[in-house]
Amino acid sequence: MIRTSSLVFALLLVSCSMPDGGGGIAIVGARLEPSLDAEPIPYSVVVIRDGKIEAAGPQASTPVPKGVETMQGAGKVILPSPYTGKIAPGEPASLLIRDVESGVPERIMQDGEWIQ
Repeated sequence: MIRTSSLVFALLLVSCSMPDGGGGIAIVGARLEPSLDAEPIPYSVVVIRDGKIEAAGPQASTPVPKGVETMQGAGKVILPSPYTGKIAPGEPASLLIRDVESGVPERIMQDGEWIQ
């Protein structure tokens, strides 16, 4: 009995310390305007980790990874910053989030860090 409970305890410790792919942020539900020459995506997911775009695409086909912080983007537009840039996997996470109705910028991210 002692061996079994020790084994169960050891397995619990290992599973608690294993990385779950966490960290990063996913902005979900915003209209994404990924570049000047790309079509807008009305309901998108943008996943950001380590200062770079990990994934960006339609909400229906772009999964939100387990363990990332989720930010609701409904009523927002995500644009590259500068506007001539692009939001695509591997690109630096430099973006502007603005309100759809007013057009007022709400948040600015530079290389994965919120600066406003």
